[in-house]
Amino acid sequence: MFLNQLLKFTRPTIYFFLRETELTDLLREKMCQEETAQLCFVSFRNEMVFTQKRILILERRGLSGKKIRYATIPFKSITWYRIGMVGGWDPDAEILLNLRGNVKIQLRFLRNKDLNKESIHKAYEIITRTFICDSCS
Repeated sequence: MFLNQLLKFTRPTIYFFLRETELTDLLREKMCQEETAQLCFVSFRNEMVFTQKRILILERRGLSGKKIRYATIPFKSITWYRIGMVGGWDPDAEILLNLRGNVKIQLRFLRNKDLNKESIHKAYEIITRTFICDSCS
């Protein structure tokens, strides 16, 4: 019982992004030949690409940022998701993904002039199209 309650309130892994960008070489080399980049985001230390099958995140670690970790989130592992748009007291937007095993990933989009609502909506549409529409076929 206690373990179930503990798992229910696990904190999400958070990745921050500042703007929409083009696909970088570091992410391109980790993609399969059949994959195409649909949408890319970047921050000072993180990069992310949405493909038709997954979300691929590059995370720089350490002081120099030379240590790199990659995280792959297959769309088929998402059990539910939600989007929080810019507005109100919280100036940032977010997409919260709940994965199998009650793993939570939060994609935070920090408000600035280079990131607009359309970028967040594009990300949401990619997830929805893959999660809902592709699973029906």
